[in-house]
Amino acid sequence: MITRFAPSLTGFLHMGHVLHMIYVWGLARKLGAQVLCRIEDHDLSRARPEYEIAIFQTLEWLGFFPDLGISGPDEKPSEFRQSDGSEFYQSVLDVLEKRGLVYGCACTRKQIAETQPDGAQELCYSGTCADKELPLEGNTVRFRTLENETIFEDLKLGKQCQIPWLQCGDFSLRDRQGQWTYQFACVCDDIRHGVDLVVRGEDILFSTARQIQLFQTLEKPAPRYFHHPLIVDNTGQKLSKRQRSESISQLRESGISSEEVIGRAAHLGGLISEFFPVSAEEAMGMISLPDNN
Repeated sequence: MITRFAPSLTGFLHMGHVLHMIYVWGLARKLGAQVLCRIEDHDLSRARPEYEIAIFQTLEWLGFFPDLGISGPDEKPSEFRQSDGSEFYQSVLDVLEKRGLVYGCACTRKQIAETQPDGAQELCYSGTCADKELPLEGNTVRFRTLENETIFEDLKLGKQCQIPWLQCGDFSLRDRQGQWTYQFACVCDDIRHGVDLVVRGEDILFSTARQIQLFQTLEKPAPRYFHHPLIVDNTGQKLSKRQRSESISQLRESGISSEEVIGRAAHLGGLISEFFPVSAEEAMGMISLPDNN
C-alpha cells in the first residue's frame, strides 16, 4: 500500500501541514503503507524554488522521512514533480479525447460567474461550449462530467454521496495557457505512482467524487480516502499559504524545537487536549482508524 505527501510549491509549509504529516505518516504506520513524496507544482505561476528547498528542510527537521518518491530539491528531472509530467498527462488526455470525453471551452471565469445562482458554494459550469466542437489547444479543456451520483466510503467520515455534475459541472483538466489543473494532475499522478490511499484535509472532500469519476473513466481503481480535520485560526478560517500563515521555517528560526512544533500541531488539531512537546514518532502513534474500519 502506498500513500503520499504531496505539497504544492505555492508557499512555505505552516502548522496545518504539520498536522497533515502526522496523519499521513501515522496512517501509513497503522496500515503498513509506504509514504511517497511528490511535488505538486502544476501552478507554474506561483511555484518558487525556495519553497521546495524549505519543504525538504522542514521534513528532515521534524523527523518525517518519505519511503518513496522525490528525496530532495536537486532531483531534476523527476517523475515525482508535476512540472516534469506533461508527457504523461498529455497521453492520458489523448485517451479521453479519442473517447469524446473532453471538449474545448472558450468561456472566461467572469462569464461563468455571471451565470451562478445566489448562494452557490463553487462555480458550476453549465456546459455552454460542450457541443461547439472548439479545439482543445488555446481553450480550457473540460471533462464531460457524469450526471450520476458517486458514493464512496471515507475511512474517517464514513459514507459520502456527491454529484459533481451539480457541484461543479464539467470541470477543467487544463487551462487555456496550457497549465494542468489540480484535479487532473492529481489523478494522473496517483495512477502512475500506484497510490491507493489518499490522506488529506476535509477541505478537499468536495473534490473526491470528481476524481473518482476520472479514475473510473480511465478504468483504474480509485484509492481509499481519509479526510482529516483542519487547524483553523481565531476567525474559524483554515490556515493558508495565501493568508501568509506563520511558516514552520519562521518558527524554526525563532529557536522553537521541532517537538514543540509537532506538539502544537497535535494540540491545535485535537489529537491531544493539552499542549506538550511531541516527537514525530510519538505523534504517529496518536493516529488510529474509526472502529468500523
